[in-house]
Amino acid sequence: MSKAGFGLIGCGTWGSVHARTYQASPWARLAEVCDQDATRAKDCAERYGAEKYCSDWRGLLSNPEIRAVSIATPDFAHSEIILAAIEAGKDVLSEKPLAATVEECQKILAARNRRGVKLMVDFHNRWNLPFLSIRRQLEAGELGKLLAINIRLNDTLFVPTRMLSWAARSSPVHFLGSHIIDLIRWMSDAEVSRVYAVSRSVVLKQAGIDTPDFFQYILELSSGATAVVENCWVVNESSPSVFDFQSEFIATKGSAYVNASHNRTVEVYTDRGIQLPDVAGAPDLYGKPVGFAVAAIEHFIDCVVNGKQPMVTGEDGLSVARVLAAIEESAITRHPVDIR
Repeated sequence: MSKAGFGLIGCGTWGSVHARTYQASPWARLAEVCDQDATRAKDCAERYGAEKYCSDWRGLLSNPEIRAVSIATPDFAHSEIILAAIEAGKDVLSEKPLAATVEECQKILAARNRRGVKLMVDFHNRWNLPFLSIRRQLEAGELGKLLAINIRLNDTLFVPTRMLSWAARSSPVHFLGSHIIDLIRWMSDAEVSRVYAVSRSVVLKQAGIDTPDFFQYILELSSGATAVVENCWVVNESSPSVFDFQSEFIATKGSAYVNASHNRTVEVYTDRGIQLPDVAGAPDLYGKPVGFAVAAIEHFIDCVVNGKQPMVTGEDGLSVARVLAAIEESAITRHPVDIR
């Protein structure tokens, strides 16, 4: 059986995870990679064995060898590329969020329905084993009915000031919160019905980056459960990990906790300070990428090759976009916002 051709648009930090996964897959081949930085596209192609590279995504989408594409461009640069990929008849895996606005998500879903292609959003925490374990206990009734969720997913200042050149065109709630909103929807089997949010802009604004420092918000769910969430971009860089991901799930018969960042599975002490390496997301195991982030991309490959429907759909992306819009509206108006 010949391998299916996959393309990658966006060869940055997370794009390299997609490239590694396609390279290692027995069912996929990396037919072409694209980045607006031609040098980065060339480096990615050479490192991960892509057959071609380019700096114009339109050229990649015209490649008849490509059956499906991963879109790993910045948050704000998804919609146009996704729509063009769908019109070209390609199956699509998009990094989160699906698009910057609810209206753009609706256009994408309409195009997918018209063209009949597969569309998946990379909400990879659905493959994160600690969360999957808790979800299974909830499904089995072992923890009872979910009542309250508390989650924080924060980044150090490194992310908006040095890692992302485009931080001012995103925000901590788009970059981080989109993952958490989908995680809450999935864990609770419920939709968000009401949002109350606050945000502040001090540190990043002083640094010349026009985006909020953090969002804190309360979500009321259709099931009656509630969630309290924090997404922050100004954690001090002395933190031993670039991200801080902690969660608590309180139910009628028990509670569960996940430390997804500072779990101290591995601790490294050097003259650079304390380091807590990520051993779950997408580590390398003797040259093969593994972990929950890789598993999500492997699921997309399976869907494309074997004609399955993705576990995470464009509708999930639209639901998250509705909540993101409500969070931003609530933070501005300082009033709760209902989601219908």
